[in-house]
Order: sequence, then structure tokens, then C-alpha cells
Amino acid sequence: MLGALDVRRGDGSTIDIRAWRTGKTADLVRLLAMGAGQPVPTDMLLSVLWPKSDQHRGLASLRTAVAQVRQVLGHHHVERSLAGLRLADAWVDVVAFRDLTAEVRRLMSAGDMSRVVAIAREADALYRGDLRAHDDGAEWVQAQRHSLADARQIMLCDAAEATLACGSAQDAIDFAGRALALEPFCERACRVLMRGFAEIGESPRALREYEHRRMLLAEELGVDPSPQTRALHLELLCKDQPSPAA
Repeated sequence: MLGALDVRRGDGSTIDIRAWRTGKTADLVRLLAMGAGQPVPTDMLLSVLWPKSDQHRGLASLRTAVAQVRQVLGHHHVERSLAGLRLADAWVDVVAFRDLTAEVRRLMSAGDMSRVVAIAREADALYRGDLRAHDDGAEWVQAQRHSLADARQIMLCDAAEATLACGSAQDAIDFAGRALALEPFCERACRVLMRGFAEIGESPRALREYEHRRMLLAEELGVDPSPQTRALHLELLCKDQPSPAA
């Protein structure tokens, strides 16, 4: 679901998007998949997918959509219980991505930097694009999209710091640059980028990066860089000064 909806059967064949027949049915698939194997309450599905329908019409629409999903995926993949509907026996990229980014956070806390890099790369490979839906402006998909984007931003910053700690300054520059492309005001990524440039012998670029972010923060948010960022700038500025003649 990261990017365009791409559903595949166990034999590897791809299901044509037209097989769902309606956008509401495709969004039902998305909502069940987001449930991470847990039942999604029927009332929630009705309120999200058919908010303007009364209970009777909403349930009828849900039954029709469920029947279509079962026809396409197989009856056993959608289980009904008192708790709601559950997507069973399915691997979902969003769920895997969340699990991997949570593992990156745990490994960062444990100081296992090499594993942070490995798991972050695995998570990053899953992120083909932002979460989308048929009703792309719906509150549920916007909330999930922002949450996933935030998780990706944190993961990229973690990976940037970890690669720098492992001595891979160029990779750190890459991760930090991508984090800044997502969130231009992220000072954590800015500091990694500055240190990365300094470590590959490009201190002038590190200093220019600081000046660029300083101006951006001032113009867009009306604030100065944090004390940590200013301290790093001063540290690099001092290192960049020529030594006095003997």
C-alpha cells in the first residue's frame, strides 16, 4: 500500500485494480490491511466508508464489498467475528514497515549502529511512496499517511546518525539529505549533514549548509537554530580557520 495499491496472490500474480469494482471496496481492502491481522470494528468501517448512509444501507454496502473482496482474494482471507472483520493470511508492507522502523528505534537505543543501518535499509526499500486511497482526503488516510511519513523521517535520521557512527560519511550525507528533503527544518538531519561534509573534507559545504538552514528557519519560522546546531557550527568554523604561523 506504500505507493499505488498492489495486491498479489500467493502464486505471485497481481490483481488488477479493476477487480475491486469500486473505490470503496479498494479502500475496504486498505482498511483491513491496516488492521495488522486484528479485527477492524464494523462500526468504524461504516463510519469511514459510508458516513452518509444509515445503518441498514451501510451494512448492505459493506456486505457487498466484503463479498467482492472474498471473490477476488478467496473466502478465507476475510474473517468475520463479533469484533469486526479481519484480513487473514496476508503480508502487508505498511505493517512490515512499522515493525522495522520500531526495531530501528530499539536498536538505536541499544547503540547497535550496524544493525540500525541494515534494518533501516530494509525499511526504506519498502517505502515506494506515500499511502494513498480512493478517498484520498479522508481523515483516516491522511492521519495514517502523516504517521508513516513521520516514521520514515525518524528512520532516515536514525540511519544517518548510525552510518556516520560506523564511519560511512557519504552514506550519512545521503540519508540526511533525504531526511531534509522531507522535512527542511529538521536540525537533527542538518547536523548529520554538516558533520558528514566535514568528515569528507568539505567543511565549506558544511558551513554553507548551516547558513542555508539558519536563513530558512528565520524566514519561514522566525526562529534561530538550536544551541546544539549553533555549537556544531562554531566547532566546524574553528576547525576551518587556518592555523597561526609559527
